[in-house]
Amino acid sequence: MKKRIILIPRFFLCGEQAETVNHLFLHCRITGQLWRLFLNLRGIAWSMPGKITEALTSWEQAGLLAKNRGRWRIVPASIWWTIWKERNSRCFESIENSMQQIKLNCILLLCFWCNQLLLNDPVSIIDVLDSL
Repeated sequence: MKKRIILIPRFFLCGEQAETVNHLFLHCRITGQLWRLFLNLRGIAWSMPGKITEALTSWEQAGLLAKNRGRWRIVPASIWWTIWKERNSRCFESIENSMQQIKLNCILLLCFWCNQLLLNDPVSIIDVLDSL
């Protein structure tokens, strides 16, 4: 008799769906809160596209009026890196951060990256968020 291993698809971040790239980085309820955090700062109404490539195109268009388009372009990467780190924390270390901590991690990462890119222009958190 053959033994079968049945793999149950798990999604470590929200537990709602099987993990796919599009769900993890676009449609997960936790990821959605990060997207809304930055969109609300600019007063942008947004309907999340179905795929990553479509999201990047839409994000670029939404940022046409951003005060600092370079910083605006970094936001998706900061969201995705924050989500990836949180997912791995939950998956491999059984550590689950609060939504407030996840948002703070994302904002601090964005500020850190902005400071690394603009070494001659040290910025505060408020300056970074205001420049989006």
